[in-house]
Amino acid sequence: MKRFLLLIVLTCGLQFLSAQISYGITGGLNIATGILPDLKLNTNINSILNGNEVVAGQPQLADFVMLYKAGIFMRLDKRIVSLKFGVNYDKTNIKKEVDASIFRVNVLNIDLSYLDFDFTANLNLTQHFYISAGYVPSLLLHHEGNLNIQNFDQRLLAGFGFKFDNGASLDFDTLVGLSEVIKNSYIHNIMIPVTLSIPLN
Repeated sequence: MKRFLLLIVLTCGLQFLSAQISYGITGGLNIATGILPDLKLNTNINSILNGNEVVAGQPQLADFVMLYKAGIFMRLDKRIVSLKFGVNYDKTNIKKEVDASIFRVNVLNIDLSYLDFDFTANLNLTQHFYISAGYVPSLLLHHEGNLNIQNFDQRLLAGFGFKFDNGASLDFDTLVGLSEVIKNSYIHNIMIPVTLSIPLN
């Protein structure tokens, strides 16, 4: 079994040795939000006596904020599958406003800057359209405020894209954070980037 798996890996590796290699720059819009906890107090005595929780958590989304991302990429292209490796700087924000009588109160506002390392596989459905899946580990470069932000984030990526005849591509992705932004906070990053990749070779 191990020999069979090794043979598959070697075959795939040899296939991509003959792949067309392109590299270039990326840039785009990064729509940021986040998964937040929503703690609700159960004030129904009968419900509590029947064994239900006193405090229950129901996840909610942070507000959507439009920011940006930019970086570089290398892509290995084959007819059916392509692999893409990217390094991107992105700005993100986790913000939540709530209504308080006649005005809105900003209860959460975290500005974050990350260096992302994108590992993405694309499955070509047609000559121009493809679907994507990937893994994105990220290092925190900067944040504002005195909150104890985690230095490392990791995200799963899923999306689709369009490849132009000149080799440029436009990606529409969703990234969901696997790591908590603040330890024991339940807060996770969610990003919806729209990225243009322009080859330089």
